[in-house]
Amino acid sequence: MSLADDMEDALAEVLAGYERGMLARAVVIAELLDGDGDRSLSVLATPGVPEWDALGLCRYGVLSIEGPAAAQFSEDDE
Repeated sequence: MSLADDMEDALAEVLAGYERGMLARAVVIAELLDGDGDRSLSVLATPGVPEWDALGLCRYGVLSIEGPAAAQFSEDDE
């Protein structure tokens, strides 16, 4: 097993528990703290996801968050 395999198994189990469907592929972006409190960013993809697909999933995720967030900020200004 690898970190990517373990992550895929864990995500699939959690998503199935919430009846969200079958996990096809995933990219997880996590901020990590080490023992000294230093922060780092980790980008993990499920096995077999090419870099360009991981980038596409990340960009789609950003767009899906930016739209509603921008709308909320513009409503707050009114």
